[in-house]
Amino acid sequence: METEGEGMIETRHEFFKRRLSELGMYDADSDYDGMIGAAIEELSLVFSKQGHSGGSAQITIGLFNQLFNEWSK
Repeated sequence: METEGEGMIETRHEFFKRRLSELGMYDADSDYDGMIGAAIEELSLVFSKQGHSGGSAQITIGLFNQLFNEWSK
């Protein structure tokens, strides 16, 4: 999936990386010394390789969150 932003086309993964950087998630003084940004970036790559579109992406994320929340109780 691609989105148009500021006159250029960027992939979902590129968007995630840009936003993580803007949010300071790669910075040494961020949560877990920047590890969270790297972890989200890795999850984004796996998600992209699986080929999820809008519909399957929402179902996959929702189910993952549900299962994680059940497990972590």
